Amino acid sequence: MKKKTIILIIVALLAIIGALCTLTLLNSRTANPEPVRLYLPEGTTVDALCDSLTNNLPPCGRNPQIQIFHRLMDYAAGGRIRPGSYVIEPHMKNLDLVRKLRNGQQDPVRLTIGKFRLPQDLNNYLNTKLMHNDFNITLDSFHLILPDTYEVYWTITPEQFMQRMKREYDTFWKNKTTIVNDSLSLFAFRFSLHDIVVLASIVEEETNNKSEKPLIASVYINRMEKGLPLQADPTVKYAVGDFTLRRILNKHLQTDNPFNTYMHTGLPPAPICLPSKETIRAVVFAPRTNYLYFCASDKLDGTHRFAATLAEHNRNAAAYHAALNRQGIKR
Repeated sequence: MKKKTIILIIVALLAIIGALCTLTLLNSRTANPEPVRLYLPEGTTVDALCDSLTNNLPPCGRNPQIQIFHRLMDYAAGGRIRPGSYVIEPHMKNLDLVRKLRNGQQDPVRLTIGKFRLPQDLNNYLNTKLMHNDFNITLDSFHLILPDTYEVYWTITPEQFMQRMKREYDTFWKNKTTIVNDSLSLFAFRFSLHDIVVLASIVEEETNNKSEKPLIASVYINRMEKGLPLQADPTVKYAVGDFTLRRILNKHLQTDNPFNTYMHTGLPPAPICLPSKETIRAVVFAPRTNYLYFCASDKLDGTHRFAATLAEHNRNAAAYHAALNRQGIKR
């Protein structure tokens, strides 16, 4: 009996020591002085998690207590780690980290969507930034994407992403700074929202000059109202597939493509890039002008010269091409 009692006492002491070690581990903190982000894909095991901790938190990896952390996670998560992107805050309590990983409390990632020209370029970007790599945004849905910085979970699916983009799109068009019935340009009502985004994409590609965007929009709206082809150079670049062109030559104008607005009247079938919200508003609130033409200024400073008559436009265009010739710009 005495021997059994001693054994029971030893076992009890070991249990207490183990509990104290566990408690000490749970109350201890990670050694990282800066936030560390972990990316844990579907199927990540506790072993893989601990390897990731070892790689990202070297002091922790050298600590034999990582083995205890392994057992805690194995017990807490049942051997299954929820996929996601998690931020380990500086000097975070191990207990908080265990809870975070066990409960799948992800930290959102930031997606900055800019002026993508092709749906596939956006798909490639999303495939590299998010867990899923099967994004397949098409020309039919491209106009729903508004350039901005978004916070999403790394595990967001393509379907969930498009649902989020549609909500952002709907919210944008309900915003009073986008649509105000009393001040909305009357001719904008003749276009669908899709049309406005397509037109804005052309304006976006025409200039980076914010003050000129409403004027350029007014030219295209005036041309559409008169049944004139848009004859927008950026659509030719899109049709040709060369966005670096600085000179549009006659051979480029002959490219038979539905995006070529020299050959086809009306708007292209889809945006030629993702226009900014600011540019979309420039189209919606474009001023009434009598301009039917514009071309790049002979100053070659990114500004444009506007004209109401073809004769005036031809003079402006001749001055621009002469400036290109002086600079030796052939294409």
